[in-house]
Amino acid sequence: MIITITLNAALDRTLRIENPLAVGKLNRAVSSYLEPGGKGINVSRAIKALGGNSVALGFCGGTNGRIVKDMLTSGDIHHDFVDISGQMRVNTQIIDAQGGHTEVNEPGSKIEDADFLRLLDRMEMYLHEGNIFVLTGSTPPEFPLKNYRKLCKLIKKRGCKLVIDAQGELLLEALKCEPDFVKPNIFELAEAVGDKPSADPEVVVVSARKMLEMGARAVCVSMSQEGAVLVSKDESEALYVNTNPKIYDEGSVGTGDAMVGAIANSMNNKLKFDEMARYAVATARACSRLAGTEMATLKKVYEVYETTQVYIL
Repeated sequence: MIITITLNAALDRTLRIENPLAVGKLNRAVSSYLEPGGKGINVSRAIKALGGNSVALGFCGGTNGRIVKDMLTSGDIHHDFVDISGQMRVNTQIIDAQGGHTEVNEPGSKIEDADFLRLLDRMEMYLHEGNIFVLTGSTPPEFPLKNYRKLCKLIKKRGCKLVIDAQGELLLEALKCEPDFVKPNIFELAEAVGDKPSADPEVVVVSARKMLEMGARAVCVSMSQEGAVLVSKDESEALYVNTNPKIYDEGSVGTGDAMVGAIANSMNNKLKFDEMARYAVATARACSRLAGTEMATLKKVYEVYETTQVYIL
Protein backbone atom coordinates (compact mmCIF):
# COMPACT_ATOMS: atom_id res chain seq x y z
CA MET A 1 0.00 0.00 0.00
CA ILE A 2 1.12 3.55 -0.77
CA ILE A 3 0.30 6.35 1.68
CA THR A 4 0.97 9.98 0.80
CA ILE A 5 1.25 12.66 3.48
CA THR A 6 0.48 16.28 2.62
CA LEU A 7 1.18 18.48 5.63
CA ASN A 8 0.24 21.70 3.81
CA ALA A 9 -2.51 20.73 1.36
CA ALA A 10 -4.06 23.30 -0.97
CA LEU A 11 -6.82 24.04 -3.41
CA ASP A 12 -5.07 24.79 -6.72
CA ARG A 13 -6.60 27.41 -8.99
CA THR A 14 -5.26 27.70 -12.54
CA LEU A 15 -6.02 30.81 -14.58
CA ARG A 16 -5.24 31.02 -18.29
CA ILE A 17 -4.67 34.40 -19.94
CA GLU A 18 -4.07 35.16 -23.62
CA ASN A 19 -1.24 37.67 -23.19
CA PRO A 20 1.85 37.75 -20.96
CA LEU A 21 1.00 38.77 -17.38
CA ALA A 22 0.91 42.55 -17.03
CA VAL A 23 1.88 43.45 -13.46
CA GLY A 24 -0.13 46.34 -12.04
CA LYS A 25 -2.76 46.16 -14.78
CA LEU A 26 -6.02 44.32 -15.44
CA ASN A 27 -5.49 40.80 -16.78
CA ARG A 28 -8.52 38.92 -18.09
CA ALA A 29 -8.66 35.15 -17.74
CA VAL A 30 -10.00 33.08 -20.63
CA SER A 31 -10.44 29.99 -18.44
CA SER A 32 -10.26 28.97 -14.80
CA TYR A 33 -10.34 25.60 -13.07
CA LEU A 34 -9.81 24.13 -9.62
CA GLU A 35 -7.89 21.00 -8.61
CA PRO A 36 -6.95 19.43 -5.29
CA GLY A 37 -3.36 20.46 -4.57
CA GLY A 38 -0.34 20.07 -2.38
CA LYS A 39 2.55 17.87 -3.44
CA GLY A 40 1.44 14.72 -1.62
CA ILE A 41 -2.05 14.98 -3.07
CA ASN A 42 -0.53 15.48 -6.52
CA VAL A 43 1.47 12.28 -5.98
CA SER A 44 -1.76 10.42 -5.16
CA ARG A 45 -3.36 11.84 -8.31
CA ALA A 46 -0.37 10.73 -10.37
CA ILE A 47 -0.53 7.21 -8.91
CA LYS A 48 -4.24 7.02 -9.73
CA ALA A 49 -3.63 8.16 -13.32
CA LEU A 50 -1.02 5.40 -13.63
CA GLY A 51 -3.55 2.78 -12.58
CA GLY A 52 -2.39 2.46 -8.98
CA ASN A 53 -3.99 3.24 -5.64
CA SER A 54 -2.95 5.18 -2.57
CA VAL A 55 -4.37 6.75 0.56
CA ALA A 56 -3.90 10.50 1.01
CA LEU A 57 -3.28 11.63 4.58
CA GLY A 58 -2.68 15.09 5.97
CA PHE A 59 -4.61 18.07 7.30
CA CYS A 60 -7.80 19.54 5.87
CA GLY A 61 -9.73 22.64 6.91
CA GLY A 62 -12.65 24.87 6.00
CA THR A 63 -14.75 25.13 2.88
CA ASN A 64 -11.70 24.70 0.65
CA GLY A 65 -10.85 21.50 2.49
CA ARG A 66 -14.32 20.10 1.87
CA ILE A 67 -14.00 20.96 -1.83
CA VAL A 68 -10.67 19.11 -2.01
CA LYS A 69 -12.08 16.03 -0.28
CA ASP A 70 -15.10 16.00 -2.60
CA MET A 71 -12.80 16.25 -5.63
CA LEU A 72 -10.62 13.39 -4.42
CA THR A 73 -13.69 11.25 -3.72
CA SER A 74 -15.08 11.91 -7.20
CA GLY A 75 -11.67 10.98 -8.63
CA ASP A 76 -11.74 7.65 -6.74
CA ILE A 77 -8.72 8.64 -4.65
CA HIS A 78 -8.89 7.35 -1.08
CA HIS A 79 -8.25 9.92 1.64
CA ASP A 80 -8.20 10.00 5.42
CA PHE A 81 -7.46 13.58 6.45
CA VAL A 82 -7.37 15.08 9.92
CA ASP A 83 -9.89 17.94 10.01
CA ILE A 84 -8.58 21.15 11.56
CA SER A 85 -9.89 24.64 12.23
CA GLY A 86 -8.95 27.34 9.77
CA GLN A 87 -9.12 27.44 6.00
CA MET A 88 -7.11 25.33 3.58
CA ARG A 89 -4.81 27.55 1.51
CA VAL A 90 -5.28 28.39 -2.18
CA ASN A 91 -2.40 28.22 -4.65
CA THR A 92 -2.94 30.24 -7.82
CA GLN A 93 -1.16 29.57 -11.11
CA ILE A 94 -1.40 32.03 -14.00
CA ILE A 95 -0.47 30.59 -17.39
CA ASP A 96 -0.24 32.72 -20.53
CA ALA A 97 -0.53 31.61 -24.14
CA GLN A 98 3.26 31.77 -24.55
CA GLY A 99 3.75 29.18 -21.80
CA GLY A 100 4.79 31.59 -19.06
CA HIS A 101 3.93 30.52 -15.49
CA THR A 102 3.34 32.77 -12.49
CA GLU A 103 2.51 31.20 -9.13
CA VAL A 104 1.14 32.77 -5.96
CA ASN A 105 0.97 30.37 -3.01
CA GLU A 106 -0.71 31.08 0.32
CA PRO A 107 1.16 29.99 3.49
CA GLY A 108 -1.57 27.77 4.97
CA SER A 109 -2.97 27.41 8.48
CA LYS A 110 -0.95 26.77 11.62
CA ILE A 111 -1.23 23.20 12.93
CA GLU A 112 -1.83 22.86 16.65
CA ASP A 113 -0.02 20.20 18.70
CA ALA A 114 -3.30 18.35 19.25
CA ASP A 115 -3.85 18.21 15.47
CA PHE A 116 -0.40 16.71 14.95
CA LEU A 117 -1.07 14.07 17.60
CA ARG A 118 -4.31 13.18 15.82
CA LEU A 119 -2.32 12.69 12.61
CA LEU A 120 0.04 10.31 14.40
CA ASP A 121 -2.98 8.38 15.70
CA ARG A 122 -4.49 8.29 12.20
CA MET A 123 -1.26 6.91 10.79
CA GLU A 124 -1.34 3.92 13.16
CA MET A 125 -3.71 1.92 10.95
CA TYR A 126 -1.32 2.30 7.99
CA LEU A 127 2.03 1.65 9.68
CA HIS A 128 2.37 -1.94 8.51
CA GLU A 129 5.75 -3.32 7.50
CA GLY A 130 6.41 -2.92 3.79
CA ASN A 131 3.92 -0.11 3.21
CA ILE A 132 5.29 2.86 1.29
CA PHE A 133 4.95 6.35 2.75
CA VAL A 134 5.52 9.41 0.58
CA LEU A 135 6.33 12.56 2.57
CA THR A 136 6.58 15.52 0.26
CA GLY A 137 6.16 19.26 0.05
CA SER A 138 6.27 22.19 2.43
CA THR A 139 5.14 22.31 6.05
CA PRO A 140 2.51 24.66 7.51
CA PRO A 141 3.56 27.90 9.22
CA GLU A 142 5.47 27.39 12.49
CA PHE A 143 5.49 23.62 12.04
CA PRO A 144 8.30 22.36 14.36
CA LEU A 145 11.19 20.60 12.67
CA LYS A 146 11.10 18.02 15.48
CA ASN A 147 7.61 16.97 14.34
CA TYR A 148 8.86 16.39 10.80
CA ARG A 149 11.69 14.31 12.24
CA LYS A 150 9.19 12.38 14.36
CA LEU A 151 7.16 11.46 11.27
CA CYS A 152 10.22 10.16 9.43
CA LYS A 153 11.47 8.18 12.41
CA LEU A 154 8.06 6.64 13.09
CA ILE A 155 7.68 5.46 9.49
CA LYS A 156 11.13 3.87 9.41
CA LYS A 157 10.82 2.37 12.89
CA ARG A 158 7.73 0.42 11.82
CA GLY A 159 9.54 -1.14 8.87
CA CYS A 160 7.82 0.96 6.21
CA LYS A 161 9.45 2.44 3.12
CA LEU A 162 9.97 6.21 3.10
CA VAL A 163 10.04 8.35 -0.07
CA ILE A 164 11.04 12.00 0.40
CA ASP A 165 10.61 15.05 -1.84
CA ALA A 166 11.62 18.07 0.20
CA GLN A 167 14.18 20.84 0.30
CA GLY A 168 16.36 22.77 2.72
CA GLU A 169 16.30 21.77 6.37
CA LEU A 170 13.41 19.34 5.82
CA LEU A 171 15.51 17.36 3.34
CA LEU A 172 18.55 17.38 5.61
CA GLU A 173 16.44 16.21 8.55
CA ALA A 174 14.89 13.40 6.50
CA LEU A 175 18.29 12.17 5.33
CA LYS A 176 19.23 11.47 8.95
CA CYS A 177 16.42 8.89 9.02
CA GLU A 178 17.79 6.96 6.01
CA PRO A 179 14.88 7.32 3.57
CA ASP A 180 14.50 4.62 0.92
CA PHE A 181 14.17 7.08 -1.97
CA VAL A 182 14.80 10.82 -2.28
CA LYS A 183 13.77 12.93 -5.30
CA PRO A 184 15.56 16.31 -5.36
CA ASN A 185 15.93 18.56 -8.37
CA ILE A 186 19.40 19.83 -9.29
CA PHE A 187 19.06 22.92 -7.10
CA GLU A 188 17.78 21.07 -4.02
CA LEU A 189 20.55 18.49 -4.48
CA ALA A 190 23.28 21.12 -4.77
CA GLU A 191 22.06 22.98 -1.69
CA ALA A 192 21.90 19.79 0.39
CA VAL A 193 25.38 18.48 -0.48
CA GLY A 194 27.15 21.84 -0.83
CA ASP A 195 27.86 21.70 -4.57
CA LYS A 196 27.05 24.06 -7.42
CA PRO A 197 23.90 23.26 -9.44
CA SER A 198 24.57 21.49 -12.73
CA ALA A 199 22.56 19.73 -15.43
CA ASP A 200 25.60 17.76 -16.58
CA PRO A 201 24.82 14.10 -15.72
CA GLU A 202 28.49 13.37 -15.00
CA VAL A 203 28.53 16.16 -12.42
CA VAL A 204 25.09 15.37 -11.01
CA VAL A 205 25.99 11.74 -10.33
CA VAL A 206 28.87 12.83 -8.08
CA SER A 207 26.54 15.02 -6.02
CA ALA A 208 23.88 12.30 -5.93
CA ARG A 209 26.37 9.81 -4.49
CA LYS A 210 27.13 12.33 -1.74
CA MET A 211 23.44 12.21 -0.85
CA LEU A 212 23.72 8.43 -0.53
CA GLU A 213 26.52 8.98 1.96
CA MET A 214 24.24 11.36 3.89
CA GLY A 215 21.68 8.60 4.44
CA ALA A 216 19.52 8.11 1.35
CA ARG A 217 19.10 4.55 0.10
CA ALA A 218 18.44 5.73 -3.46
CA VAL A 219 18.28 9.11 -5.19
CA CYS A 220 16.53 10.30 -8.34
CA VAL A 221 17.65 13.77 -9.45
CA SER A 222 15.08 15.41 -11.74
CA MET A 223 16.45 17.72 -14.43
CA SER A 224 13.35 18.82 -16.37
CA GLN A 225 13.83 18.30 -20.12
CA GLU A 226 17.32 16.91 -19.42
CA GLY A 227 15.80 13.78 -17.85
CA ALA A 228 17.06 12.34 -14.56
CA VAL A 229 20.06 10.75 -12.87
CA LEU A 230 19.47 7.81 -10.52
CA VAL A 231 21.84 6.19 -8.02
CA SER A 232 21.27 3.52 -5.40
CA LYS A 233 23.24 1.80 -2.65
CA ASP A 234 21.93 -1.46 -4.09
CA GLU A 235 23.22 -0.75 -7.62
CA SER A 236 26.87 -0.50 -8.63
CA GLU A 237 26.09 1.65 -11.67
CA ALA A 238 24.41 5.04 -11.87
CA LEU A 239 21.83 5.64 -14.60
CA TYR A 240 21.06 8.66 -16.74
CA VAL A 241 17.68 8.53 -18.48
CA ASN A 242 16.13 10.90 -20.98
CA THR A 243 13.78 10.86 -23.93
CA ASN A 244 14.95 11.00 -27.52
CA PRO A 245 13.97 13.53 -28.76
CA LYS A 246 13.86 15.70 -25.63
CA ILE A 247 10.44 16.83 -24.46
CA TYR A 248 10.42 20.46 -23.41
CA ASP A 249 8.15 21.86 -20.74
CA GLU A 250 4.76 23.12 -21.84
CA GLY A 251 2.89 22.70 -18.56
CA SER A 252 5.67 21.78 -16.16
CA VAL A 253 3.74 22.38 -12.92
CA GLY A 254 3.52 19.05 -11.09
CA THR A 255 6.02 17.06 -13.17
CA GLY A 256 8.19 16.44 -10.10
CA ASP A 257 5.17 15.14 -8.19
CA ALA A 258 4.34 12.88 -11.13
CA MET A 259 7.89 11.51 -11.04
CA VAL A 260 7.57 10.78 -7.31
CA GLY A 261 4.25 9.04 -7.95
CA ALA A 262 5.90 6.86 -10.60
CA ILE A 263 8.75 5.99 -8.21
CA ALA A 264 6.35 5.00 -5.42
CA ASN A 265 4.20 3.00 -7.82
CA SER A 266 7.31 1.27 -9.19
CA MET A 267 8.41 0.35 -5.66
CA ASN A 268 4.96 -1.02 -4.93
CA ASN A 269 5.07 -3.12 -8.11
CA LYS A 270 8.69 -4.17 -7.43
CA LEU A 271 10.05 -2.99 -10.76
CA LYS A 272 13.74 -3.35 -11.47
CA PHE A 273 15.92 -0.26 -11.04
CA ASP A 274 16.34 0.48 -14.75
CA GLU A 275 12.63 -0.03 -15.41
CA MET A 276 11.77 2.31 -12.54
CA ALA A 277 14.16 4.92 -13.97
CA ARG A 278 12.54 4.84 -17.42
CA TYR A 279 9.03 4.81 -15.93
CA ALA A 280 9.76 7.82 -13.69
CA VAL A 281 11.22 9.92 -16.50
CA ALA A 282 8.47 8.93 -18.95
CA THR A 283 5.77 9.89 -16.44
CA ALA A 284 7.31 13.29 -15.73
CA ARG A 285 7.90 14.13 -19.38
CA ALA A 286 4.41 12.99 -20.37
CA CYS A 287 2.97 15.33 -17.73
CA SER A 288 5.14 18.22 -18.96
CA ARG A 289 2.99 18.33 -22.11
CA LEU A 290 -0.22 18.85 -20.13
CA ALA A 291 -1.85 21.95 -18.67
CA GLY A 292 -1.52 22.91 -15.01
CA THR A 293 -1.12 19.91 -12.73
CA GLU A 294 -2.98 17.48 -14.99
CA MET A 295 -1.54 13.98 -14.65
CA ALA A 296 -0.72 11.77 -17.63
CA THR A 297 -2.59 8.53 -18.12
CA LEU A 298 -0.75 5.23 -18.38
CA LYS A 299 -1.34 5.24 -22.15
CA LYS A 300 0.38 8.61 -22.56
CA VAL A 301 3.22 7.51 -20.28
CA TYR A 302 3.87 4.36 -22.30
CA GLU A 303 4.02 6.43 -25.49
CA VAL A 304 6.87 8.42 -23.94
CA TYR A 305 8.40 5.34 -22.29
CA GLU A 306 9.16 3.92 -25.73
CA THR A 307 11.31 6.99 -26.48
CA THR A 308 13.42 6.78 -23.28
CA GLN A 309 17.08 5.87 -23.42
CA VAL A 310 19.21 4.64 -20.51
CA TYR A 311 22.89 5.50 -20.19
CA ILE A 312 25.23 3.97 -17.63
CA LEU A 313 27.43 6.48 -15.81
